[in-house]
Amino acid sequence: MKGTFNTRDFGGYTGMNGRQVKWGTFFRSDALNNLTEEDVTILEKLGIKTVVDFRSEKEISQAPDILPAGIKYVNLSPNAPIAALASGNMHDDQSKIAKLVEIAEKNEGETYFAQRLDEMSEEMRKLVRESFSNKKYQAYLRLLLNPDNLPILHHCRGGKDRAGFAAILVLAVLGVSKEEIKLDYMQTKNNMEERNKKRMKEYEQFTNNETVLTYLSGLMQTKERYFEAAYDEIEKIAGSMDNYLKQVMDLSSEDINTIREYYLYE
Repeated sequence: MKGTFNTRDFGGYTGMNGRQVKWGTFFRSDALNNLTEEDVTILEKLGIKTVVDFRSEKEISQAPDILPAGIKYVNLSPNAPIAALASGNMHDDQSKIAKLVEIAEKNEGETYFAQRLDEMSEEMRKLVRESFSNKKYQAYLRLLLNPDNLPILHHCRGGKDRAGFAAILVLAVLGVSKEEIKLDYMQTKNNMEERNKKRMKEYEQFTNNETVLTYLSGLMQTKERYFEAAYDEIEKIAGSMDNYLKQVMDLSSEDINTIREYYLYE
C-alpha cells in the first residue's frame, strides 16, 4: 500500500486447540485517507466487505477514508484523545505544538510533562475500562458473528493504539496466546519506524523545545509497556482475558465458539 504504512493481515497466528487464524479475513491499518488508485484496487482484490474506523468525528472530517464502492463503513470511536494526539498530522501540528510549548515554558511545565511521560499506558487502560469505549469494542466484536461482514479491516489514525486494542481482542477471542498477540502489537514498531522519523522532522519545524519533542516522540512509540498496561487493566477488572471477553465485552461462550468456528482453520 503506497498510501498507508501499517496495513496488514493479522491472520496466521495459532489459536484455540492449535488451529490457525484464517488468512485474508482480518486486516488492521492506519488511516485510509491517502490511498492511491492502486491501493483502492488492492482493497477490492482482498474482498474487504467492512471497514471499521476508530477515529473521532473531527479526525474523520479532516481526513475521510478513501474506499472502494460498496464497502460497509462503520465508525466506532472509543473517545481516546491521547491516541489521536499521538498520531496527529501536519494539518493541526502547529496549533497543537504551540499549546504544548506554552505549557513547557511555564514554571510548572517540567512537572506537567514529567507526570505525562507514560500517558499512553493510561490511555490503553482507559480503552480497557471505560464504559463508552467498552460499548464501541463490543459493537466491533459483534460484527464478527456475521461472516457476511468479513473480510474486515479496522483502523484508527496511526493503527497503533485504538486499532491495536481491537486486534488484541480479536486474537484473544480466537484463543491466540498473549505472547503471540504481543508479537502482532509490536509489529507496528517496525512498520512505524520511518513514519515516526518523518513526523519528528515535521514537529521540529514548529519547535526545538526538547521537553515537548520528547513527549511527542514517546506518544508515537510502540512500547511493550503500553501492551502490558492493557492486559494488567484487564486482569484488574475481570481477573483474566476470558472473563473480560465474557463480562465486559458481553460475549457468551456460544458467541466465542461461533467466532472460532468461523475464523480458525480446521
